[in-house]
Amino acid sequence: MSLAELTTPFTLVVGFIAAFLIGVSKTGTPGVGLFACLLMLFAFRGHEMFASGAVVPLLIVGDLAAVHFYRKDCDVKLLKRLCPPVALGLICGTIAICCMKNSQFKLTVGLLASSILLFEFIRGKMGWTKIATNKPFRWLCGALAGTTTILGNAAGAVSAAYFSSQGLDKKRFMGTNAVFFFLVNVSKIPLMLAATQIKLRMGFEADEAQVMNGTTFILTAVFIAPVLLGGYTGRKIYKAIPEKIFVPFILSLNFITAVYIVVSSLF
Repeated sequence: MSLAELTTPFTLVVGFIAAFLIGVSKTGTPGVGLFACLLMLFAFRGHEMFASGAVVPLLIVGDLAAVHFYRKDCDVKLLKRLCPPVALGLICGTIAICCMKNSQFKLTVGLLASSILLFEFIRGKMGWTKIATNKPFRWLCGALAGTTTILGNAAGAVSAAYFSSQGLDKKRFMGTNAVFFFLVNVSKIPLMLAATQIKLRMGFEADEAQVMNGTTFILTAVFIAPVLLGGYTGRKIYKAIPEKIFVPFILSLNFITAVYIVVSSLF
């Protein structure tokens, strides 16, 4: 796939909107991130896995802005506990994407993300507070986060559910979320590059095999400006959202988008 084939007027317009929303999600409303990644998949229709990989460097640009603003509020102990299960999920996600076609992974991501969000809603309503501190629950959320972030950059839904279950306030939510996704997204680059080479050797057609390649990083330069603009805008939005509704608002945005991913993948 050449850059000229990918950068049509349609992909540029939709891609710029998606990139702007990525910036907004990183510094203001994390729930928008899943929708932004969905838009990028829509922009590069027929090359969904490549679009998923192309988003990653843009996410890292947004992560850097978020880390700059919120790093002091990161819950480091919580992140350390998540590292092992997330690493397991990253490996599982890489194996899965090596075996998947473009038509399969959107439905998988949507089902995983919406399921964990629905569980968090039920857990909160039923008052199952002890589950949030259980080791199996942490491993489930961490492994799902690692898996879904490789498959479709959809770990925001899972992390939002887990951070909500840990009772993080607005500041600690944003600080922990910022550092978590910076580390995760940087880790994904070598895995996605390797996945492309593995798929080619497995006999996948060129378009189906491309997850991340040199063109990915050229596209980053094309879309970096709206990410930064979105990051500035997101900071303003963050300050305007009241503390009491911040986490429920983020969870609701992620759930709506996850359900939409499931529905859109079926039609």
